[in-house]
Amino acid sequence: MVTVFQSRDLRKLGFVEPDLAVALRCCLRRVRRGYFVLWTSCSNARHAVLHEIHRDSDTAYPSVFDDIRDRTEWLKVLIRSYANGLQPDAVFSHVSAAIIHGLDPPFPVVDHAEMIRTRHHRKKPTLNIRARTLTAQERTQVRDLPVTTVDRTLLDIAHDYPLEASVPFISAALRLELTSERTLEAGIRHGRSGAAEARRALDLADARHESASEALCAVKFHRYGIDGMVSQVDSYDPQGRWIARNDFRHKRLPLVVEVHGVGKYYLNDNGPDRASKANHERHMRLRNAGLLVFDLVWADLFRPREFMKIRSALDALDRQAKWPLPH
Repeated sequence: MVTVFQSRDLRKLGFVEPDLAVALRCCLRRVRRGYFVLWTSCSNARHAVLHEIHRDSDTAYPSVFDDIRDRTEWLKVLIRSYANGLQPDAVFSHVSAAIIHGLDPPFPVVDHAEMIRTRHHRKKPTLNIRARTLTAQERTQVRDLPVTTVDRTLLDIAHDYPLEASVPFISAALRLELTSERTLEAGIRHGRSGAAEARRALDLADARHESASEALCAVKFHRYGIDGMVSQVDSYDPQGRWIARNDFRHKRLPLVVEVHGVGKYYLNDNGPDRASKANHERHMRLRNAGLLVFDLVWADLFRPREFMKIRSALDALDRQAKWPLPH
């Protein structure tokens, strides 16, 4: 992850209060009381020892994207700050565990680290400890971090978080073959709080969701009563020529939904203009083949307007299919 120093570490290295104040204006950032992260490289000779320790520990500087991903990166820093000095029964869990396993949140779900301890409950701004029991099979180690297994992590999130958080996590884990639907289904805690929500999360999650935005879109279909949308369906023109593989297509009616993230345009090797032009040409072929196409961007996933339009369009197409207009 990253390099975190405690106040006592800095004192041992000779950093007194004036030195720390200078470092905080340079390459250090305060994580929480008594903990600091080495944020970036610098040329200050006084700070060279910090960067030498950083290099020897084989960790990275925090990533900066200048978008919502930065909140997840900061959560990674916060998790690291709790790694040293853990109690013997403390295990990282929930979203923190998912991050440690390499599954990033689809959006900023929480801003605190999460753990499970056997008989200890505590909640404060930077840490939530849940008093729960773990079997030996539900614990594992990722590098130097004690953490719940992937299965237990996903099930905890499914039971304790809304679908918008759990379904993208589960879909990503299924896509990466870190778990299976059967294993997760067997782990649902029936008769306990959150079991119905966990069952729904497994129903909506799909390994075919190629991104968090697609998984989140599937949740919104459920929220707005849109049924029959199938993930990753090939579309063809009237002559049988392949046009595109669609993010979602209705199983019976000629309606397609495409979900676009920032990476589609701004992480494209050919640049945003060429990617946008190719996308427009692709959609024109879909429309010429008689398909109604809805394009959703990330912000649309958090607003009802586009989903209400999709539902209205499906209702109209369904009526037309039942009562075709005379020629």
